[in-house]
Parts: sequence; C-alpha cells; structure tokens
Amino acid sequence: MKSAAPFAPRTDVYEVITNRIIRALENGVTPWKVSWNAALGAPRNYTSQHVYQGINAFLLGMQPYEQPYYLTFNQARALGGSVRKGEKGMPVVFYKTGKKEDTQGQEKKVAILQYSTVFNIAQIDGVAWQLPALPRREHTPQQAAEQLLAGYADGPRIVYAGSEPHYRTSTDTVTVPEASDFHTAEDYYMTLFHELAHSTGHRKRLDRATLTETAAFGSETYAKEELVAELAAAFLGNAAGLDLAATTAGSASYLASWLQALRNDKRLIISAASQGQKAANLIRGIVPSYEAGEAEVTAE
Repeated sequence: MKSAAPFAPRTDVYEVITNRIIRALENGVTPWKVSWNAALGAPRNYTSQHVYQGINAFLLGMQPYEQPYYLTFNQARALGGSVRKGEKGMPVVFYKTGKKEDTQGQEKKVAILQYSTVFNIAQIDGVAWQLPALPRREHTPQQAAEQLLAGYADGPRIVYAGSEPHYRTSTDTVTVPEASDFHTAEDYYMTLFHELAHSTGHRKRLDRATLTETAAFGSETYAKEELVAELAAAFLGNAAGLDLAATTAGSASYLASWLQALRNDKRLIISAASQGQKAANLIRGIVPSYEAGEAEVTAE
C-alpha cells in the first residue's frame, strides 16, 4: 500500500517577496532607486490596465523590458497567446478579503496576502499586441516635480536652510538645504520628497505609527519609517519622470543597513511599500478606490 503523499509546505508570501528584494540589493540594485519607463508609465496589467501599486511596482520596475505591460499565464492564454518555454515570471502580491473569529469569538474582516505570477508581454508569443500611443508630455520632469510639490494640499511649511534635511513633527516643518547645494536637481527633489513623505505620517494626516511613536535612532520603528519615506519618494520621483539614476548612489553601509533590516523582518518591505504608496498618494491628492489596510492583514 502506498503511503499518502506529504502535503506541500505553504508558501510564505512575505519570504518570497523579501528574498527577491534582498537578492537585488546583494547584486547592487536598489529597487527604490530604479526609474520606471517615464514615457510609457508605471508597470501595469495589459488586459485590465491596472497600474501595479506598492511593492509590485518596485518588483516589476526592476525588470529590463522595453514595455511595462504584464499578464498572468491564464490572461495570456485567454488572448490566444502562450508564455514562451523557459521564461520565468515575477510574483505580484494581492489581498484576498476573508473573515475569521478573534479570541473572543467575534467575527472580523481580514485581508489575506497572496501572490500570483505575471509575465512581460515580451515573454509571450501568439498575441497581436495593441499598445496605446505614447502620451505626450507637456512639461519637463523638474516642472512635474514642482507641480507635485505645489499640489500637496495642507502640506507642511518648507524652510530652506542649513545642511541637514529633516522633518519636525512639533512644528510640522520640513527643512532642506537650498537647491543649489545639491549635486543634481534629482538629488534635491528626491530629498525634498523624502522629507515630505515623513510629514504625511503626522497625526492630522495619515497618523502613521512609525512616525508618531517615539523611536530612537537606529530602532526598528525608526528604520521602517525611513524605508517608508524612501519608497514614497521613489513613487513621487517616478510620477514626475525624474531620472533616479542621476541621484547620488547609496554607500555600502546604506545598503548593508537595509539588508540587515530586511533579513530581520520579512514583512518589512511589503508593509513599508504599502505605507509609502499611501504617503505618495496623499501628496498627489489620489484617493484609492480600496484600501487593504482597512482589514487586519494575515498571510494565511
């Protein structure tokens, strides 16, 4: 009599995604320092035209494809195409809403983190692609960055002084050096975006715990808030079409610190990317049609 086949271990979604980011950092690629294709826009699903958000934008933005369009295996087949043999897809995460009982027996809503695999259209044969015309850009990336700054409704006061950029919650003030003190215009805007991202966590805005809680320099809470600001700045920089490669490269210690933080907390990158997306959306005045954060998140 044959013994029953063992159950396959449950995939740890957080570990899958975090390992992707760690490998990129180990290879010298900082995902939040990579520019998406400014002419074609952020990575998106070819069929639904859904623009990928949060960590998905960074995972797909790192890919070396000319077109930012992706499909699942089944979506490609529905169009009469097929994924080329040997091609490797990329994971994208999503939330499936469900319900479960808490310790008191009360039913509550939960958002279960799952993932699927998508392929770039360059990896798919048999489809007559109908790609949209390139959008015309009527302004430069620097002008677009200025428009983002001007559009931050009820944002903090910005002070140009000193040599150390920072955000002060007590006065709701962002302080940055003069633009002429930076090596490149991209460094200036990305630094300003970073500090403005911190300001979105103020109690009167998103009330983000990593900002409002007292946290010592170098603590886990401090590290997460810094990563949230880094990722939010990347979302804003890409929205403006800035060349993130023109920013000053991070030091070896900078990369090592993020590697250590990610290895210590496999949930960090997904959570920080989600918070960073919310911060960028607030600055841009975008109100998402749904918020996974409204439910308790679990990785069942």
